[in-house]
Amino acid sequence: TSAPASSREPAPEASPRCVLNARVSGAFVEDERGAMRVDYACVCAVDNLVSASTREALFARVGGDEATPSERAWAENFKDHDGGTSRTHGLVDDVLDELANEAYAGVGAIGDVMRRVRETFKEYDVSVARTDMFSKRGHDDKDATRDAQASARRAHVCANAVRYTDRFSYHRDVDVRGVEFSGELADVGRFAGQNRDPNKPRFVTIIVYLNPQWTVDDEGETLFVDEDTGVGVVIVPKPGRVVFMDADVFHSLKPTRRKVRYSLVIHTLFNARADAGVMARELARPEWGTPAHVGSAARLMELIKATSTKRARQTQ
Repeated sequence: TSAPASSREPAPEASPRCVLNARVSGAFVEDERGAMRVDYACVCAVDNLVSASTREALFARVGGDEATPSERAWAENFKDHDGGTSRTHGLVDDVLDELANEAYAGVGAIGDVMRRVRETFKEYDVSVARTDMFSKRGHDDKDATRDAQASARRAHVCANAVRYTDRFSYHRDVDVRGVEFSGELADVGRFAGQNRDPNKPRFVTIIVYLNPQWTVDDEGETLFVDEDTGVGVVIVPKPGRVVFMDADVFHSLKPTRRKVRYSLVIHTLFNARADAGVMARELARPEWGTPAHVGSAARLMELIKATSTKRARQTQ
């Protein structure tokens, strides 16, 4: 399953359109009370959610050079995940600090992105994740400690400048096992199981693709895989496209063929409002259509259908 690509940016007045609504990593999991529930991870791609002017402003902020990352904004010092070995281009501290502060304050172009996100997910309190909101039990990271002490870098914001020479490995943005909340979320406590634990904030990664033009031949896709079955979905980085994914989805990046591919990554917490009801269990919006179940999610759906059919026959 893949999201379609286009070399032309849509008109700013175009309505948001979901081009991918997928579920992966389906499983029965145990909740805090010991009961079993069905669990899926979600990957969604939406076009036209942010305006052309917002994308252009963000593209300019990160250098705006498709030939090579600007030395003013980028340095080859970034690892795509903890434990990664290869280094790629990451934003220099000054630019990263500015974007992180703007994301947390809700101002500038990145503030516009967060405003549109909150308008889309009204049943959630959506916040930009910060290092002082949670900690990993047993995790002793001196760099993370320094970041937590630096207020300018508390917001979890980063960016990618992907080139044809880069190599990336599959990873999760967040492994919630052992995560314990603190500060304003101290009453939430610790995760017992999956990212989608009821009554717990949901870690959601938001990706915004920034290049003004992109085709399938440019490559640089984002790859998502279902670990149990080894199949997955591919998203082409169409200009202004926004990806919402559960932060524990296994994913990676494909190197580009020619141009540098830029994207902004915002790590967020979706905290369901008290009156959200059943909608708080879903990441995809109802208007985004029926989700495509991929890999173990499809297998689990078939099992649920078969069980339901068997029970219906037994009651006849």
